[in-house]
Amino acid sequence: MFPIHIQLLFHSLLVTLLIYSYHQQGKIAWKYTKNILTFGGCIWAIYTAAEIMNPTALTEAWIYSRGIIYSTLVMSLIGVLTMTSYKRLRVIMLFLSIFTLTAVAKAVYQKYAGFDETETTMLIETEMYKTHLLSDVTRYFSFFTDAGNFGSNMGFAAILFGISAIFVKERSIRIYYAIIAVCSIYALFISGTRGALFVPIGGIILLTFLSKNIKLMGATVFFGLFFYVFFAHTYIGESNTSIRRMRTAFRPTEDASYIVRKENQKRLAEYLKYKPFGEGLGLGGVEARKYGSRLTTLIPHDSFYVKTWMETGIVGLVLFLTIYVCTLLRGCYLIMFRIKNNELRGILTAIACGIFGLMISAYGNAFFFQFPTGFIIILFLSVLINGEHIDQLLTQQKMKKK
Repeated sequence: MFPIHIQLLFHSLLVTLLIYSYHQQGKIAWKYTKNILTFGGCIWAIYTAAEIMNPTALTEAWIYSRGIIYSTLVMSLIGVLTMTSYKRLRVIMLFLSIFTLTAVAKAVYQKYAGFDETETTMLIETEMYKTHLLSDVTRYFSFFTDAGNFGSNMGFAAILFGISAIFVKERSIRIYYAIIAVCSIYALFISGTRGALFVPIGGIILLTFLSKNIKLMGATVFFGLFFYVFFAHTYIGESNTSIRRMRTAFRPTEDASYIVRKENQKRLAEYLKYKPFGEGLGLGGVEARKYGSRLTTLIPHDSFYVKTWMETGIVGLVLFLTIYVCTLLRGCYLIMFRIKNNELRGILTAIACGIFGLMISAYGNAFFFQFPTGFIIILFLSVLINGEHIDQLLTQQKMKKK
């Protein structure tokens, strides 16, 4: 969940937009807010707020988890109201590229110079050392909350900048994006996060459907098959601890942690069978033990979707997936049938592929609403939703030049 000062920043930004809109009539295009993401965020806010009435909920846990109530709505409003031009999209990608390179540099420093005093203290006090300082590999997390969050974000950056590098016109920008993609893949591996591998894999799968280019589809299918065969059916690079750890993600039946997760999910399914609205906000996962001992606080969730299922029930999980999947599908529809500008279509394709990969990876990691992942996902979903408006502006600008 976002730190409190980040939540306050988002709220302040939204209030600023409201005040600016009041004093500058017409400067803020409120018509952009009429979309599936903001409407869905409103429904999600009402549903999760009503979780306070859940018979098994605790007020303290509900208050602590309040960010999940309004995060989708607030950030989607900020996104659709601000990301309204191609120029702004390129600026955001520039900031994200700098952020990515900084994160990679920090992870490389951790790998070769070690963790600093603050990081070491955090590893010990939060018991992160149990999952990050393993006997065969050290999982580096840069300045993120944990290695899972770091690795998944690096996978997203690899897909976003790797695919965008194919479509942007400027040669210098293509090279810059390609370098970021390569650095991000390296950072993904040193994070030791096996589930993060499915971010680029998921992105490549979606790319084959969105590209509508036979050569590109053939290349992505070939690369995907090569990637799968390399990890699932060979032992090449087995001496490298990062590759050896990543390879276990393709052999789940041989992975003890995967087997334990499936057993835990069976126990939860039995427990939640007659709890369609879940246990209550903030009562999912071992981090919630401070609120008391119950099955949902004794079993680690190991997945964002399992955590959502624990806290909001099958009704909440289906609602959440419906909102985000339908928003992504809407974005894919616009990419395939409405966007005319080739460069914009390429970047929007990269965004959709990256978000799809993150959504798949969230099954194995509980990073979805951690900072900055939640903000990145909702911001770029807002870009997808605004894609048709951005494309129309580009067409108008092109006609004016002519």
